[in-house]
Amino acid sequence: MDEVEEVRLCDVANEIEAALIVNLLQDQGVAARSDATQASNVFGGLPFESAHGVFVAAPLARKAREILGEYPHFQNLKNVHDPLLDE
Repeated sequence: MDEVEEVRLCDVANEIEAALIVNLLQDQGVAARSDATQASNVFGGLPFESAHGVFVAAPLARKAREILGEYPHFQNLKNVHDPLLDE
């Protein structure tokens, strides 16, 4: 079975935002995953989360970016992958 190259589509602030994006993309037919894990309790019990990445198959990166572009909340994501640079 051929393995499809995966690209980091964008970075998000927390696990909830990662889940929202992954679910939105999957509902639109774009397989996606995140590297989000539950926040750990550090600093006196306060939850601490670092940024999380959302990943999609390279051939679907443009479609994924177009889907996210339709939602104002997702138009200011960090480190958004630009599929045009892959051409």
